[in-house]
Amino acid sequence: MYSVEEIICQLLLRHSCVIIPSFGGFVAQSVSASIDKENGIIHPPSKHLLFNKNLINNDGLLTAEYATFNHINYNESLSKIDLFTSNLKSELNAGRKVELPKIGTFHLDSEKNICFEQNRYFNFLLNAYGLGNVQFVPTSKVNELVEVKSIPTIEEEAPIIEIETPIVDINTPKKSRKVIKYVAAAACFLPIAFYSFWIPVKTNVIQSGLISLNDFNPFYKSEKGLYSPSKAGLESVKFEDVSYQASSIISEPTYTESITSDSPIKTLPTSTPIVNSTNKRQAFEYIVGCFSSNSNAVNLVNNLKNQGFDATIISGGNLTRVSIGSASNPKALDSLIQLSNSKGYQGWILK
Repeated sequence: MYSVEEIICQLLLRHSCVIIPSFGGFVAQSVSASIDKENGIIHPPSKHLLFNKNLINNDGLLTAEYATFNHINYNESLSKIDLFTSNLKSELNAGRKVELPKIGTFHLDSEKNICFEQNRYFNFLLNAYGLGNVQFVPTSKVNELVEVKSIPTIEEEAPIIEIETPIVDINTPKKSRKVIKYVAAAACFLPIAFYSFWIPVKTNVIQSGLISLNDFNPFYKSEKGLYSPSKAGLESVKFEDVSYQASSIISEPTYTESITSDSPIKTLPTSTPIVNSTNKRQAFEYIVGCFSSNSNAVNLVNNLKNQGFDATIISGGNLTRVSIGSASNPKALDSLIQLSNSKGYQGWILK
């Protein structure tokens, strides 16, 4: 089962604001790369976290994400987060420091204000994943290097080396020199002539187009293959038409997630509810998602329809809104809202 700290860490990687109900919220801000010339360190781009104790209203993001990952309903998820918040407050009131893994530490100052210090060893900016600090030698230390003292040169007289010139007998017979030339020419020509005959005639270089070291060995004998071509034929495969009845198909579990931003829709197994769909829209719509990207809205509508909801896209405004159902009055939407909450979809009523 995923802990609340792990869910908060996952949300901070994808969102710029994550609120812990009745405690406070994290606000992320992207910071570009910087150079520390005095200490000789290049810091990569990162995401800095600020804690605001006034952000205590539940926006449903943390609760829905916790319910989705742990396969529980929305109300049970809300009670788990309330228990986590109460334990966190009791630890701080006792004067202890509370550390959230990969996020940072909380403590109270002398005036009982909540202070937060971010963990500098974990970078929440996905674009800078894997980048670390780069160290270099600062210019201040380069100027402090000790200059190498010049070593005085000692002039010495170079020793005189006598080289004996070989004596060549110019009286060597001309015939012996010609014989040496002919022998050297024959030593170069005979191997070329031999292999120009041997390789095309005694090897299969021309047929295969490949040459190996064994082709240059006149004493090498290639072994014949011991295989024989298979005479077995392939039987024809008959395909039969298989018809499936709609009643025999078992619906697989569908996967849903509460959508509060334009992040890609992730999936987790839930059971398929039975909701009567109708093509005629009523006066009041229950909106469960607003998107700036139309493709994300279409994906959510398809997932909701697979679960049996009468979902559709409501036009109007700067964002594309997704409705999970409609009714003639707000009270008629109570059963739909309860069913939607049990599946982790939180929304609001549009008239």
